[in-house]
Amino acid sequence: MCGSSNRTAVIHVLAALLLLLVVMPPAFAQDSHPKAEFFGGFSYLPAGLADFPRKDSYGFQISLCGNISRWFGVVADLGGQYNKTSDLGPGWPGMTASTSVYEYLVGPRFAVRRQGFNFFSHALVGRASGHTNIAGFSDSSFAFAGGGGLDVNFGDRFALRLLQLDYIGSFADVLEDNVRLGFGVVIKLGR
Repeated sequence: MCGSSNRTAVIHVLAALLLLLVVMPPAFAQDSHPKAEFFGGFSYLPAGLADFPRKDSYGFQISLCGNISRWFGVVADLGGQYNKTSDLGPGWPGMTASTSVYEYLVGPRFAVRRQGFNFFSHALVGRASGHTNIAGFSDSSFAFAGGGGLDVNFGDRFALRLLQLDYIGSFADVLEDNVRLGFGVVIKLGR
């Protein structure tokens, strides 16, 4: 039930981003693009019912995108989120769970660049790894992600990533069907 609402939210956000791209005038297009973009920031990974014993988790997200053209690049993305909770529900009295989740993803990125901002979308594959102090809930598995975001440019070298929204699917016990949110700073390298 929670996974269905997450997917619906992702679809609505991506549809809104696509609509903005269509209605924006092309007169704001930039002639140049950075050769690489490094992103570092905060990450939020809500927990669904299937992610037991993990609860909503917070952490970091970094990525490096090598831009092959002004609209196409290849991105490597690393995220890590952490949580410690003592409220595991009925059947787990007095038990405290410490969890950590890591996503290691890579794939193509598509960008629409405007003078003041950039929209991007990507499709990523890789691995997710979940660890917990409770026996039987730690594992690693194949993972995939799809999503995108919005960067607001501050000159040729810096941008603020207002939002990165990714749907992440995995067979790892503590990360099965989730939406990951991120925001932070983008450093642009080369022209």
